[in-house]
Amino acid sequence: MNELRALAIGLDRWVAKAETVVIVVLVAMLTAVTFAQVCARYVLGDPLIWSEEAARYLFVWVSMLGAALALREGGHFGLDLLIRRAPALKPALGPMVTIVTALFLLILLKTGIDETNLASRQFAMTFPMRMQWAYLALPTGAGLMLFHLAIHFIRSPSMHILDIRREPE
Repeated sequence: MNELRALAIGLDRWVAKAETVVIVVLVAMLTAVTFAQVCARYVLGDPLIWSEEAARYLFVWVSMLGAALALREGGHFGLDLLIRRAPALKPALGPMVTIVTALFLLILLKTGIDETNLASRQFAMTFPMRMQWAYLALPTGAGLMLFHLAIHFIRSPSMHILDIRREPE
């Protein structure tokens, strides 16, 4: 069992590193597209038609991948009023919050898959890209969040998800 746990934690580290690399690349692309748009509009006087739409889709991808990484690192905001008022409830609330979060993410994953399938018939307005690539950010982010949540549960089943504050690995 400890070998399986160690394998899961190692896979979690690898996925987090891959997410970080992808986010860095996407933010660089987002910055380049936005900079090109500003230069084209104000220097050349002729704005790029496609840049605003491309920046929007890149931003959605960065947001969803960043949300998954933030869940792993314990970076999401949470209301801990009940935990502060009744600390004795904390051990029971940890698994309950994890289960409620997992249910929400499962719904988000299912909805994201359905919307991605519907969007596969549409094209972007300003450049030749199927909209499924933009919509794919939703199920990808939800799936990664579920993955990190499952690893959190394997690592420490009774720990509340808001108590995670990792040092950089």
